[in-house]
Amino acid sequence: MVGNNGIFELEKGASESLKSGNSEVKRVVFIGAECTGKSTIARAIATRLGEPCSTEYVRHYVDQLDRPLIQDDLDPIARGQLSLEDEAFSEASHYVIHDTNILSSILYAEHYFSTHIDWVDDTFSKRLYDTYFLCQPDMLWVADPGQREGPREREEMQKRFEEILNRYEIQYESLGGSVEQRLETVVRCLRG
Repeated sequence: MVGNNGIFELEKGASESLKSGNSEVKRVVFIGAECTGKSTIARAIATRLGEPCSTEYVRHYVDQLDRPLIQDDLDPIARGQLSLEDEAFSEASHYVIHDTNILSSILYAEHYFSTHIDWVDDTFSKRLYDTYFLCQPDMLWVADPGQREGPREREEMQKRFEEILNRYEIQYESLGGSVEQRLETVVRCLRG
């Protein structure tokens, strides 16, 4: 797994620690391309477990803009994502569910802007995420203006997500089928 049990302070004055050292709370990440059911399954499993769920910050960020994203947006998006993750973690008892995580920020910076943000890469390398589920694009693609590109781009991004998980040597469970099938898989995996 990526990360360790150390505590790390965000740069540029952020005071919230990453809290990765609390071994009693397990971080569960749902990751994948657009329109692969991440939000649906993350909310459903959080509800089933009675645990908090962090949302995908970039959605909130894009909704506030009246222009396309630019490279200068990467830093505030990454900070916002980490803030949502930490807020959910602080409310968790046994699990915290993440509807994506900071790894998506790394991938999108690479894909759309051919860049890396050093502090984001460093922060990711110090965080502990316990379980990853890669949501498969076997769900109907639904248009979401300003948020989603298209079904063809979804397939390309899904390959990129698989590649980045493999590059970082992150073990993951592939998650496909209906919402009910996905829920069953998640529950089975978390029960171990």
